[in-house]
Amino acid sequence: MENNRLNSEVGNLVLTMSVSPKRVRPPIAVEVVDLLNLGRLVLNRGEPDGLFWYFTVDGEKVLGSLFLVPYWRGNLPLFCYTRLPQDAEPKAFLAYRSIGQEECYFTNAGDDPRFVYGAVMEIEAPPEFLLKSLKNRAVQRDIKPVMTRAKDMTVLVRTLLIISEDSASPPIWSFKHNGHSILGVIAPVFDYYDANALPVFLYVETQEEPRAGFLRYFTEQGREVTAFVDSIGEMKYFYARIVRLSHMPLWSAPSAAHVRKLYKTSRHRGV
Repeated sequence: MENNRLNSEVGNLVLTMSVSPKRVRPPIAVEVVDLLNLGRLVLNRGEPDGLFWYFTVDGEKVLGSLFLVPYWRGNLPLFCYTRLPQDAEPKAFLAYRSIGQEECYFTNAGDDPRFVYGAVMEIEAPPEFLLKSLKNRAVQRDIKPVMTRAKDMTVLVRTLLIISEDSASPPIWSFKHNGHSILGVIAPVFDYYDANALPVFLYVETQEEPRAGFLRYFTEQGREVTAFVDSIGEMKYFYARIVRLSHMPLWSAPSAAHVRKLYKTSRHRGV
């Protein structure tokens, strides 16, 4: 009797799941400029979750990975992807290293201890939730982060130094807007009222693009020192990875009135 009841409950559960599947909401698509920047984002972490989706859309080769950001209620899924050159031939793994020199390439072997490896999933027919993500580049305003302009780059890297855990650090996102370079960090403020995390987009605006893939930071004789570097060297420094993007959908440009206010404030301070 007990087995019959259990089988009946399982049958009802399967039936319920089959007739009313939960709708899979698409992630936010974030386009990364190239393979090296994608490898730096996904595989340069304390415990990298190196799983890549590879498929073609309208004749273009797409390689991407899902990246979660603590955000309002729950986590915000980003599908960070890049468009591969037509002559690129993805293999079983994407190999990446950043110690001494930075390097990223496809391989069928994963036995070199100098590298971190991510598995490449070759998908014949990409799932609908990823296709919807790539087709819709707009983001609703009510899920945009709180835009906060920082004084300079040291504020960004100092913030990352504090919020990083177990060698896992959020990236500095870098992209162009109206001819300027924007560098920003999504710094979550956890347990904010009834929200899982208040997403604060802390950013700076510069005239020049970052000159390398990492920003090195240390303190010396009572002052902060930062420098752009091409790889991770001596471990006495803190390294923030910079990920260059073709498009950042979470960015909200400040209004003209807000820009005027910032300008008046800086003049008043003598900046």
